[in-house]
Amino acid sequence: MGVSEDPAERAERYIRLLEGALAKNRILTGDFVVKGSNVLRVSDAIGRYLGDARHYLKDQKSTTSLVSVAYAEGLFDALLFLELAKPLE
Repeated sequence: MGVSEDPAERAERYIRLLEGALAKNRILTGDFVVKGSNVLRVSDAIGRYLGDARHYLKDQKSTTSLVSVAYAEGLFDALLFLELAKPLE
């Protein structure tokens, strides 16, 4: 059985999953040094999610495409918020 393409069902599923993940983890608020290899892992994930979004859009799975691009955007936003990415000069 595949993942539903119904936007409301997908939203409910992802909200439930995120709420569960947030309840099982804590946010770290100290000052940290981040390994460059971990930033590259996130950057790679952004590219893979973006590629998935293009693939699913081409396959007319627009809900899955939207979810994939939203993941990519969220990861990119996190890099920006953490000042681990910046505009090219």
